[in-house]
Amino acid sequence: MNNQQLTRMYMENLEVRVTAAGYNQVWTDWRELDYTPDYNKFYLICEGEGWLKIGDAEFSPQPGEWFLMPQGIKQSFSYTSGPRYTKYWCHFTARIGERNLFDLLQTPLWIDTEQDSGPIELFRELLKHHKDPAITGPLLVKSAMLKLIAHYLEHSAVTPQGLRPAAVSEPLQQVISHIQRCYHRNLTIEELAELAHLQPNYFIRVFKRQFGTSPIQYINKKRLEEAKLLLATTNLLLSEIGDKVGIPDISYLSRIFKASTGFSPSAYRLTFSRELLQVNAKNLSNEVFWAEQAISVR
Repeated sequence: MNNQQLTRMYMENLEVRVTAAGYNQVWTDWRELDYTPDYNKFYLICEGEGWLKIGDAEFSPQPGEWFLMPQGIKQSFSYTSGPRYTKYWCHFTARIGERNLFDLLQTPLWIDTEQDSGPIELFRELLKHHKDPAITGPLLVKSAMLKLIAHYLEHSAVTPQGLRPAAVSEPLQQVISHIQRCYHRNLTIEELAELAHLQPNYFIRVFKRQFGTSPIQYINKKRLEEAKLLLATTNLLLSEIGDKVGIPDISYLSRIFKASTGFSPSAYRLTFSRELLQVNAKNLSNEVFWAEQAISVR
């Protein structure tokens, strides 16, 4: 599994919760030293001066800089003698299984948003929904928080520090690679646990804590992704597809396929093979157009 696949896997299993959010100017007694929060924080600095310490790194954030202060890391902050900070901020948890997202992804602690109005708009959206008493308010808060995290991660990826998953233990990497190669076989928890050098029950807990999903759920997801691809791109019978992806029981394959996608295999094939044909036809049309343009230029 490469870094992009692993990162996408984390994103698919991410659960977020916002505990507090606001936009305000800090007080003159804004100060706390050497504390370790059990939540993450975002600070988007709009005006003023101040001081932050995250782990061993010290900062004097400037307007337009967006800071991430991860859960579980010792932190300090303080007002300084200049104009007080005005900032957007939020406290939130972001978990994959039992792990904090920012333990699993290596991200910069700040990004520059000076030329980007997106973060301010996203914080305003979060604050709007955070105060909304409607029954859908919590859903809209989660949606806004996910957009904020996505924006931060997307812009982290283009910084010099980049964005990449933290190292996964070699045994777990071997397990993932084995599943990728052998998902079509009758894989057992015992077989995978042996690769990881762990007892089966403990292996299941370790796998879910690392990836936010159980080994069996991960295997079935891989099988269903391959089944979707074969349905959309081939004329293979469902029984042949079942054999290829490791689910030879056709009724079981149909049942879990519909539970996962909302389509029966046959309906999925009719819908998405037609869409694929349309995409291919459009691509071919574009290629013909540009070829004709090139000829006319000559």
